[in-house]
Amino acid sequence: MAHAEPSLVPSEAADQVEVALETQAAADDGILYLNEYQYENDLVTDFARLVASPRRRGSLYVAAAIAALLGVGMLAAGGNWIKFGVVLIVFGAFLAWWSKNLHHTLARDFIDAVEADESMGGRYRRVAANEDGLMVWGKSGKSQFFPFEKLDHVLDGERIFVAMFADQGVTIPKDTFVRGDAEQFGSFLKARINKKLRIETKRKKMKAEKAAAEAKQGDQPKKHAPKQRKQKKSKKKR
Repeated sequence: MAHAEPSLVPSEAADQVEVALETQAAADDGILYLNEYQYENDLVTDFARLVASPRRRGSLYVAAAIAALLGVGMLAAGGNWIKFGVVLIVFGAFLAWWSKNLHHTLARDFIDAVEADESMGGRYRRVAANEDGLMVWGKSGKSQFFPFEKLDHVLDGERIFVAMFADQGVTIPKDTFVRGDAEQFGSFLKARINKKLRIETKRKKMKAEKAAAEAKQGDQPKKHAPKQRKQKKSKKKR
């Protein structure tokens, strides 16, 4: 009696079937990229490091230098200025320290905010991306949608992306993709930055500044009017 050979699927064929099923699932639900992660402290620190931009740190360093120089000048002046000079020097040193450790300070604030926010049910996040935007879920099941039409810019760090929608940001770690990969997602996300929105915002700002300048100029008194009246009176006398 002949034994029936088991119909085993080779590993390579099984992988192809799994990829095909995942592709079909992505096509069915419209989700192109899927990411799941926990808000660990080191991840929050990476986010804070991106937010603490060089420009922001530089402005603090400039303020620290100005305060220190003014303080030295007051010490040199002597008298009652000495105590004010000491205060300014100490303040300048504090600003310099704050600039150097800015991302640590921001990280602690962000960690406290995440732990205090119970609406999302903890630190778990699930981020799905389709053609229209990003949907973010928490452990509680609460979700929030971020449309790409409001995507202002993207911060690209060593381990994370941060998609900025005005004052709100969505963090997407690069090593926790369930569907898709980081390299493709980075190109996908950056291609959806709303350049039109940024241009319109810049135009509105320029228009507002121009209107303010014209209003200020209109408030100034006309100096040449009295001279013209004097000329008219002199002609009548003649």
